[in-house]
Amino acid sequence: MRAFRTFTAAAISALCAANASMAEVSTDKIDAQARETIEAFGLPGLAITVVSGDSVLFQETYGIRDVREPSGKIDEDTLLPFASIGKAFTTTALAMLVDEGKLAWDDPVRDFIPEFEMSDPYITAEFSVRDLVTHRSGLPLGAGDLLVFPDANPDVPAVLAAIKNIPPSTSFRSEYAYDNLMYIVAGEVLSRIEDKPWADVIESRIFEPLGMASCKALPSEAAGADNTITQHMPQPGSGKNEPIDPRYIMGDASAPAGGLSCSITDLATWAQFWLNDATTEDGTRLVSEAQLKELWSPVTPQEVSPMLAKLGNIHFSLYGLGWVLRDLHGDLFVGHSGGLLGATSYFGILPEEDIAVFVVSNGFTPASSALALQILDGAAEPESESDWIGALAGYYEQQQETAKKDAGLDEETKTEPVEPARPLEAYTGTYVDPWYGPVSIEIRQGALFIDMSRSEALDAPLVPVADDKFVARWPDRNLNADAYVIFSEEDGTVSGMTMEAVSETTDFSFDFRDLDFTRKN
Repeated sequence: MRAFRTFTAAAISALCAANASMAEVSTDKIDAQARETIEAFGLPGLAITVVSGDSVLFQETYGIRDVREPSGKIDEDTLLPFASIGKAFTTTALAMLVDEGKLAWDDPVRDFIPEFEMSDPYITAEFSVRDLVTHRSGLPLGAGDLLVFPDANPDVPAVLAAIKNIPPSTSFRSEYAYDNLMYIVAGEVLSRIEDKPWADVIESRIFEPLGMASCKALPSEAAGADNTITQHMPQPGSGKNEPIDPRYIMGDASAPAGGLSCSITDLATWAQFWLNDATTEDGTRLVSEAQLKELWSPVTPQEVSPMLAKLGNIHFSLYGLGWVLRDLHGDLFVGHSGGLLGATSYFGILPEEDIAVFVVSNGFTPASSALALQILDGAAEPESESDWIGALAGYYEQQQETAKKDAGLDEETKTEPVEPARPLEAYTGTYVDPWYGPVSIEIRQGALFIDMSRSEALDAPLVPVADDKFVARWPDRNLNADAYVIFSEEDGTVSGMTMEAVSETTDFSFDFRDLDFTRKN
């Protein structure tokens, strides 16, 4: 359904006169790029909005909500989950509280959550609200994500209990490592100050004043709506999109880290809000100039990948307060990507060019990033010949082939099982990790079996591949998350186990690498 607005020639001329690069933003070109993206990545559907100031330059939806219902088209009212891009909603609400004097970014977290605790007493005392939202905790990449991923929904006390038992991988504030659990804690800070649930705070402070009536702060509310997308994933190498298991919908307790959903129309409103200096359509400023600057101030340095450096002439990248900040062909870029099992999104702003792009797709590919960056690239550098869509499609194809081989789906590279080094009974028992909790190793139907306890999806037979080393091939082959289980011994007896992802293409939120189990019985 076509939903972009048409403007007078005079209005378009005025926009282009104000900024020469806006001439590169043509509806025909964007439409062609969107269709190219859908074809290149095999998407079920996609939605896009491109805005400038108070104008929506282009807004369009493509494809279907669910591959099982070909007549169910995505439209301008369809709810779209946008994952970690929602982190900025949490930090925006916190910025409002800073404006009101209810907190300061460098206040210790324990001022608001007395039971908050890290593994080190010094870090516990020093850990600030700013640290919660800038990925510099010292914990490993995706630390503790297995508490919420793929199908668990821990409450805040469970998250707090885990955080203090996750060993750090670097010193405090020294390196960037993406962390969702800290945003759950940030949402709890917001909730305790306001004395109401995080979702109610987001609705009253952001959705209502901006008129974002379609938006849902909780994943369960969006999933229960009639007009909402279904998230899809392909089995590695198959290219065939399949609806995800409904259990993989993000739990409500994790929503402050990225559980919001909105229509593409309301996402256009959110984009314009930032282009207009955090001001609503009626002229109400929700975030002060000082706090807007704070949100968009760089804090934690990030590595710039060779692909980003080459395609976008990007020299630096840093994480601010819920936002990524970098240069794109010499222009300031502010934005964020989002990924859930079965859906991806990308939101990018070029403040100096007065343009913002929001893309959401219901397929688990880099398509949203590719399309958004292709459009933004042309706005920042009209003469650029960078092919973001082609480059990311090629990268995705290579990843899928690697994942297929690692998953044992390629007959030429399929790993044959070996005889276990010990009797199966030697491995059985309960194994406990300090932050994850208990895992059960059992014998079922003559084979060793792992039950991950927190996740119904992560239960599988263990196939021996080497001495004291097995592979868990999870029943849902679309997860691309098979894991090695490596048992250790002490005095000739199995005493513990560790785990690691089989494939380098496995999403980092399957943080098996951080587990260290001790056998209890």
